[in-house]
Amino acid sequence: MTSVIVKTFAPVIIPTLCRYQHFVECLESLAHCTWANKTDVFIGLDYPANDSHRDGYNKIKIYLQKNKKNLNFKSLNIIERKFNYGLGKHGNLNELKKEVLTKYDRIIVSEDDNIFSPNFLVYMNKGLEIFQNDTSVLAINGYRHPYPLKYNNNTFIRENVDFSAWGYGIWKNRDEKAESLSINFFRKKFSLINFFKIYLDNGGNRALNFYDYAFRWNGLMSDSPLSIYAKLEKMDVIMPAAISLVRNMGWDNSGEHYLSNSNLQSIHSNQKISEKNDFIFNGTGFEYYTENRKIFKNYSYAKIPNKVFWRRCLKIIAKYFFLKFRLF
Repeated sequence: MTSVIVKTFAPVIIPTLCRYQHFVECLESLAHCTWANKTDVFIGLDYPANDSHRDGYNKIKIYLQKNKKNLNFKSLNIIERKFNYGLGKHGNLNELKKEVLTKYDRIIVSEDDNIFSPNFLVYMNKGLEIFQNDTSVLAINGYRHPYPLKYNNNTFIRENVDFSAWGYGIWKNRDEKAESLSINFFRKKFSLINFFKIYLDNGGNRALNFYDYAFRWNGLMSDSPLSIYAKLEKMDVIMPAAISLVRNMGWDNSGEHYLSNSNLQSIHSNQKISEKNDFIFNGTGFEYYTENRKIFKNYSYAKIPNKVFWRRCLKIIAKYFFLKFRLF
């Protein structure tokens, strides 16, 4: 692929609350990235929901006040919430996205527990430039799952099985479209045919989530709903082929979504990430496309036993016919 001239550098947004150590490691690894000095960073500091949040919250607040001008960013912008926004459709993350996307046509989103490779911002900004007019691409994912994916001379792959929110870039028009569809999209798309398509291509866990999003969902477009959205809309995400550019440190029971799991915690906290300062996009991304999709499904750490899936599936089918009669 020819050299890429980046005309617009995407801002980075990071919502946070009280995970002081994770947040500092995240922000400082981002400050050491190539092109950090060209990047505007926006921190959404949520307000404590209870007393257990206050110590970490205060430490983050003091750290940002002391280091605002010392970190190697074009600008570091701190948005302090006056009350707890939490998660969900109008939560800290979503409101932060809305605020920043009023001024930019693209954005890089990260949780506060990620560690970045030095070339993370290069990869993100080049990817957002290369694929900005390719509407078959939903987003640029910096995280690469620790599965035995196939690749040759290509440095990136395309897939629509597992969207990763652990550091991703997206364009304003595609983000707003996905957000605006929300629950109505999943409800209109839900059928037993689509349910089993998701099961066959994305796995049992995604299929069960598809049902949940259609009938009981908080409106937060994160990893799983975006994976299903990409599949149903026949869109792909771009992902590094050989090695991840993000290490996720949040599998320690400190976050909202993941409980401690010694095996997964070890895999993620020790995951090797790139040490390069640059990233060159080689290939088409379609190399081993079909084979890699099967690998994603078969190796997913979100897999559930078939016995559990089918037991829950029978309940879903019964509820589906009941809800279809009432809602459609």
